[in-house]
Amino acid sequence: GIDAARGGLRQARVRPNPELGAEVENFNGTGDLRGFDGAETTFSLSQEIELGGRRRTRIALADRELHGAELDRAIRGLDLLRDVQAAYYDALAAEEIVTIERERLATAQALARSVGRRVAAARDPLMAGARANSGIAEARIALTRAEAEAATARSHLESFWGGEQGFTLDHADFALPRVQDHNHQELSDASPDIARLAAGRERASGEAALQRSLGYQNPTLSLGYRRFEDREGDGARVAGFSMPLGVFDRNQGAVARAQAERRRAELDLEAGRRAMAREFSALERAQASDAQAVRSTEQEVIPEAERALALAQEGYDRGAFSYLDILEAQRSLSDARQRRVEALRSFHSNEAALDRLTGRWAETLPGEEIHR
Repeated sequence: GIDAARGGLRQARVRPNPELGAEVENFNGTGDLRGFDGAETTFSLSQEIELGGRRRTRIALADRELHGAELDRAIRGLDLLRDVQAAYYDALAAEEIVTIERERLATAQALARSVGRRVAAARDPLMAGARANSGIAEARIALTRAEAEAATARSHLESFWGGEQGFTLDHADFALPRVQDHNHQELSDASPDIARLAAGRERASGEAALQRSLGYQNPTLSLGYRRFEDREGDGARVAGFSMPLGVFDRNQGAVARAQAERRRAELDLEAGRRAMAREFSALERAQASDAQAVRSTEQEVIPEAERALALAQEGYDRGAFSYLDILEAQRSLSDARQRRVEALRSFHSNEAALDRLTGRWAETLPGEEIHR
């Protein structure tokens, strides 16, 4: 797209071609004008003169289109970075779920052994052993499903660079970072999307200027030489001037259309700023909510669920609790850990969207220009 815009800029700089003409008059007639004896041959060179700043406005418009193409490339790059960033955290979250399911399976197996001892000692009915074995089977199925989802997420991440394994997943990246406060106006000014809308407005202004310049009538100047065959080849110079009369077509419709497009571009820019402010506020609130959910789950819910499971296991060994009590405690702990992972996944997904919205990684894109 940038190469195409550069070609357009190069073409915009080109002046109209001169025109070479040849005209033969008074030949193959009657009487003295039979054959070529009375012919007059004129050779001329004509050049159209562009008025109204047409070439200047044409170059300015092509330059703005080039700037828009550069911004399009930057936006495409930022979209790609956002998608890779989100896919990376999806893969991390999927592996976190695998770890949780493995712990769940290990707990189910340990519980099954404990139940087996109690059943063998006739302290629990055979049904408790069957339930414990069923719990192991369910845990294995959940682990198999989690491993398949993790493989899918990793494959999706690999697909961004051709499916080759050339990366590692660092689970330290999945921790909750410090939530930063941003100034909406500063972010709006730095946004590549807003810059693109502003470039669209400038392009529309340039198009309006070009259409106005096309309303000017360009004169054509010509200079030539005329040869008279009936005067022993004598000749003389000729000069000419012509200009279209702007009686009917002064490009009025195109000018009106370009002016309307410029007004629309201005409104699109204002609407874009407002939409960005809304989206940014929504993402910021969602991130804050996710962060709070992660902290409360890590600091309150999971410790209490672990304590409840430990007490249930201890009470079960003493015969104070039933198998269903310990099963419920185990399920509560697994659910709490999974909610933490989902909250972290949502937090990082929103972070990727914010990074894209604000153009955070724009400086990492090679050969890009966000502002001019």
